[in-house]
Amino acid sequence: TRLPFFAQGHLIPFLALAKQIQERTGFTITLLSTPLNILYLKSTNTQNPLIHFVPLPFNSSHHNLPPNTETTESLPFSQVITLFHASSSLESPFRQFISDVTIRDGKSPICIISDVFMGWANEVAKSLDIVNVSFSTCGAYGSAAYVSVWQNLPHRFLEN
Repeated sequence: TRLPFFAQGHLIPFLALAKQIQERTGFTITLLSTPLNILYLKSTNTQNPLIHFVPLPFNSSHHNLPPNTETTESLPFSQVITLFHASSSLESPFRQFISDVTIRDGKSPICIISDVFMGWANEVAKSLDIVNVSFSTCGAYGSAAYVSVWQNLPHRFLEN
């Protein structure tokens, strides 16, 4: 099960990862996102019957966002954080999807791969005793710099 953030720079790498995992393992892969993002992903996917796309209910207007806004692409930068917070509304339908799959298949998914910005997916996975891996679409250098700053917090040692 894959859960990308609502941005083209996250959706496409998740689809590429899904294709790689499916081709190398033969596993069935399910990508979950908002309805418009699922339509976009389906349009870019070479028809692989073992990669499934599941829309999770999302209404941007319920989160003070323009209607039909499900990606950062058409959103002013000032509202990206609002979309980020709105992504947490997917937690309940995501949890329900995982529960339904577990009942249907008689076993839990092997793992959940969630976007680093979907932190709530860690708690869902933990509560259902499923392995969760956070996937970052950032390059290696950017990721290393980010982690280093948070681990070392160099600004703490500055006067003022």
